[in-house]
Amino acid sequence: MTMHPVLVVGAGPTGLTAAFELARLGVDVRIVDRATAPSTTSRALGVQARTLELLRPRDVADAMLLESNRVYRTALHADGNRIAGIHFDGMPSEYDFILMLAQSETERLLASRAAELGVTVERGVEFVALEQDDDAVRVTLRHSGGRVEIATASYVVAADGSHSPVRKALGVSFEGRSLPQNYVLGDVHLAGAMPEDQLSIFLAANGFLAVFPMGGGRFRFMATDPDGVTGDDAEPTLADLQTLYDRTVHVPAQVHGLNWSSRFRINSRVAGTLRRGRVFLGGDAAHVHSPAGGQGMNAGIQDMINLAWKLALVLDGTATPDLLDTYEADRLPVIRALVAMTERATAVFNSTNPLAHAALTRFAPFVLSRRAVRRTAPARLGQLSATYRLGSLAAGGGGLGGLRAGDRVPDVALPAGRLYDLVNGTRPTLLLVGENPAIEAVRRDWAGVPVVRVASLADLAPAGGWLLIRPDGYVAAAGTDRDGRRLTAWLDRWLLPVLSREQTQSPLFSRK
Repeated sequence: MTMHPVLVVGAGPTGLTAAFELARLGVDVRIVDRATAPSTTSRALGVQARTLELLRPRDVADAMLLESNRVYRTALHADGNRIAGIHFDGMPSEYDFILMLAQSETERLLASRAAELGVTVERGVEFVALEQDDDAVRVTLRHSGGRVEIATASYVVAADGSHSPVRKALGVSFEGRSLPQNYVLGDVHLAGAMPEDQLSIFLAANGFLAVFPMGGGRFRFMATDPDGVTGDDAEPTLADLQTLYDRTVHVPAQVHGLNWSSRFRINSRVAGTLRRGRVFLGGDAAHVHSPAGGQGMNAGIQDMINLAWKLALVLDGTATPDLLDTYEADRLPVIRALVAMTERATAVFNSTNPLAHAALTRFAPFVLSRRAVRRTAPARLGQLSATYRLGSLAAGGGGLGGLRAGDRVPDVALPAGRLYDLVNGTRPTLLLVGENPAIEAVRRDWAGVPVVRVASLADLAPAGGWLLIRPDGYVAAAGTDRDGRRLTAWLDRWLLPVLSREQTQSPLFSRK
């Protein structure tokens, strides 16, 4: 029998993020995967702005930027013409683009970061069963040689994919539906005038084809095949991909150098709960949906960055166990909104009804040219506008300027560096803007809360204000120097304080 505080099952992007982030936070973590070797092919491709913002201070994003291709806009084509598009330069982030990087490469970089922190994936280790009580989870694992092991953990993170054996063992529902369309994927080289900094979508009456540039003349195709011209082989041929391209795309090109291909159908499902006792679900084990917009892998990575700091603080004894309930309260509304968005997009692009196709090609230019859409669509696609305002962790947290508890804090540039470099990555940080002596007294109450002082915060927050920033870059609570009780109430609710007698008797910070 072996014991680790956290056992992660599954070594895709979600599980690898959990492993390196927990290790970075000082948690003894173990990660296993039933595959005997890392995957060399993948469906996920796009890395969104919010994911890059979170991975930069965790020493992963810079390596991603070196090995990828940047897409600065999308273009929608129909009937041989460009009819609409979205530019990402309005995205409120340093990363105003979509990064094109094969999932296999993302996994390699995440695994490398985990290894730097002392965590190596144990491969050929399969989850069999589990049982849990109030103190621990006992997991039965089968190694590739046949050896059976009982591993004990304080908590388990299930990141074992859409068919998650852990989720099934827990009896957690996976609610949703399977969509009827048949899709073809392929990684190819393309000889033709196809832009390499643009995601190009081509609409036709008999389906669509999206072209994702991966750099160096290499492209990912995703296409519908409603009338089955490519047959039903699991791996479509180069000729099949050329056929789909020629009948949908008006830009002449020769497809060559097929790296891999596959065929799939879309499932759109969300787990009934993200937590069952001491077991947490994340990534595809918790939610699957259409690849429209390249959202899925990013959502899984962000699941784990949301969960890891909470697990670390509870295991360290510096936060109340109730903090773990906020993982589901934070993430489930975001996930459900994401699934609904991708379902709507899929329904629009997949329709082969002539009237629907005509309506789409007629009204898309009007809709996508509206100022409100041009302003909000890039941020939504980049997962920058996702908020945890509805979560219990934001309840009563107030706000400052345009920010409210649960909102993303932009990683703005400051004289001393970027904001996320100043924020403590292990526990909530109190950011004081300008002179704020009343709120500074909270540090004497809560010795474990780091304090950062800045003279100004650009247009984010007025002087005399404060932000309590979570380790995952969201507002925990906020206010002015008159809102000391609000700050103390949040800290008192979620963290375990170190109080001086003098401060517990202070009327400004009395707890009522």
